[in-house]
Amino acid sequence: MEFIRIKSNDSIYFDDVMNIYKVSFPIFEQRTIENQIDVLKDDKYNCMVVHENNELVGILLYWDLDTFKYIEHLAISPSLRGKNYGSRILKDFCENNGTIILEIDPPIDDISIKRLRFYSNLEFKLQEFEHIHPPYRKDYKGHKLKIMSFNRDLSKDEYNVFNVFLKERIMKYSEHNS
Repeated sequence: MEFIRIKSNDSIYFDDVMNIYKVSFPIFEQRTIENQIDVLKDDKYNCMVVHENNELVGILLYWDLDTFKYIEHLAISPSLRGKNYGSRILKDFCENNGTIILEIDPPIDDISIKRLRFYSNLEFKLQEFEHIHPPYRKDYKGHKLKIMSFNRDLSKDEYNVFNVFLKERIMKYSEHNS
């Protein structure tokens, strides 16, 4: 698999990235197109397209905070879902990236429990922090999510560093700050 970083909306892949993004996440978990274009300029943000055999298989949008990586969005092209691409992308990504954090919906229904199992099988550990993700869009409120970290538990201090970065840097690229 090949990971290609997108740094501007001039990229030949930008429209494909946005199409996968729009069909893969609920609107309240998405930036506006303007905010997405702005965040591409942030050196800590990595918008990656994942290719295999000249085919776009998915997107991996993550933040590099030096001491850890935060996976903000991971999605597979709709026509390729269920073919192990998500697992393969995460295994490749986790191999050399140290501490990795991601968020999932609280495991309360079949879909969210399945998602928890998926990440747990890839060695992510569910953390017990009370966590609210701020809204990307003006018409929405923050929503409760669970934190998972790759291969180890996070300390309260590590979680706090992540949460401050989320609120102060990541959410700078949202409608609330536009």
